[in-house]
This record gives sequence, C-alpha cells and structure tokens, in this order.
Amino acid sequence: MKQVKHILVGILSVYALNISCQKNAVNATATPSKEVKPDSDTIIEKSGVYLISPDQKDIDSLKKAIGENQFYTAADDANFYISKISSGIKNKLPTLKYRKIDFKNEKFVFDKSKYQNNWLIIDYKSGKKPEIYSLVDFYGQQHSGSNSENLKNESDIESYQNNKDFIMMTFDINNDGKEDKVFSNKPNTGDSLIVYFYENNGYILKLKSINFSQDGGNQVSQIKKEGKGFSVVTNFPRGIDRYNYFISFENNNFMINKVVHEMSAWQDNNSEMKICEFQPKINLHESSDQIFNLLIESEKKAVCFTRKMR
Repeated sequence: MKQVKHILVGILSVYALNISCQKNAVNATATPSKEVKPDSDTIIEKSGVYLISPDQKDIDSLKKAIGENQFYTAADDANFYISKISSGIKNKLPTLKYRKIDFKNEKFVFDKSKYQNNWLIIDYKSGKKPEIYSLVDFYGQQHSGSNSENLKNESDIESYQNNKDFIMMTFDINNDGKEDKVFSNKPNTGDSLIVYFYENNGYILKLKSINFSQDGGNQVSQIKKEGKGFSVVTNFPRGIDRYNYFISFENNNFMINKVVHEMSAWQDNNSEMKICEFQPKINLHESSDQIFNLLIESEKKAVCFTRKMR
C-alpha cells in the first residue's frame, strides 16, 4: 500500500464498472443511475443532484495506490451510500465524469482537480452557486432533519450535544484549569471536529475543522488530551493503517505539529510494522482540501523505520 494514503479514496459506482460488491449493503443496481453523456461544452443549466464519479484514469491510479482489495472495499462502501442517496431524492441520480462543468448561469465552473475526493455530490439549485459534498456528508444532510438547521448556529453548543451523529469529549485543552469540550462526528457520519473553550462563564466556539476521517478510508477512532492540546487517531477498517495527529493550541491557533503513521501490509501477515513520523506545522483553520494537500506533501519527507510485531 502506498505510504501516503491521505488522498481521499476515490471510488466508482457500480453503474460504470459492474462491480460485484461483497458488503451487506443495498445493491446500487436497485436504483440505477442515468448516465449523462459527455458533450463538448459541459454546461449544466438544470437544477438537480449530480454524482461525480471517477474515470478510468482515476480508477487505475487508485488501484495502484492502495491495492485492488482496498479499492473494492472502498467501492463497496461508496455503492452503499450512492444507493441510499438515490432512494432519498425525487429524480434519478445522473452520473457525470467531467473534469470541468460550467454552471454558466451562476458564473461557476466546477473543476474536479481542485477537490481531494474522486467522487462527489453536486447539489445545484438554479439561482444559487452549486454546493459540493462528499457522499457521507450529503447522506448525512439528507437524514439529519432539524439537526441540520440547528448546526448552522455555530455558537449553540447544545446542537452538537443533542446530535446523535456526534460524540463529545471534555478536557482542559489550553491548561487554564477549565474544562473545554471537543465534538467529533462518529465514524461514517461525517468528518467534523468542533472545539469549544470555557471562557467568561460560558462556552465559546474556537474551532470548526476536520477529524481526518476519509470516506471509504480511515475513520476517527480516538480523541484525547495531549500536553497543551489533543490528539486524533484514525484507523482503516481492515488491517493496520493508523494515523495519530498531535495538535497543539498555540497563539490562538490549532496546529498539527506531528503525525505518526503506522502501517502493516496484509501480505506480511502483520509480522512487521512500518512507522513514519513527520512534522507538518499545519493550521487547522485552513480548508479541509488545503489541510490534506499539505499533509500529503509533508508525509513525503517523513522519517520511517520498521519494527517487528509480536
């Protein structure tokens, strides 16, 4: 498996490749998509929900990067969400394979190269800029009901406490003697990370960022106090592929100062583990795409070693 696995795992729909999935999930063929044929101008004017699916070049690259077994696992996960999303919208879900799509009425051009995911949902309503989602996030919005409206008020901590898709942790992040609160999406419900500090007899929103979960890939498994900050651990569902992100609170910013990546290829029968460490110095106030891009570049400079496993 490729050392840098922060590239969000691209998948393909069953519709394009006729993949036979192995997971206990709704088969995507139950809700067939209507594939939009490429044209020369790639213009969309009609409101609707559109699925962006990887092309053959993306597929070949992903198989090479993560191996065929993990690729088909990711594809299976994606098919599950595609089926659920399809059943939750009024019209059939068109599949697009464009690199660039011109929403000319909104003066907006979708450029796939600017997004980390190889698959996306575009929710377009005429008169408004298209909204771009991952499969998990769009599915979550479909089923969040009134909670979705509550979360728009970022200062209202109760909206996270009452949301079943979030888990809450309480510890003193900045060592001021006051208990702060950290909220994170549970595995496979999204990638949000929210931090509140206790100040002036109340909780104040300090951070809204990502918990490093990846659709079809690593999912958050632990968040705990670490020095003047905290750490976030993500694990791949199968085998050993674990990231530990060490985050410190410095000058009113949350900085990723160290990352430890532990992995063991399934071919090795878990007899040997490879461990890589790097210091990215990334501000969590950056956009999610920027954070992952910087992590990818930083991991290229990682110091790695191996150790035997018992």
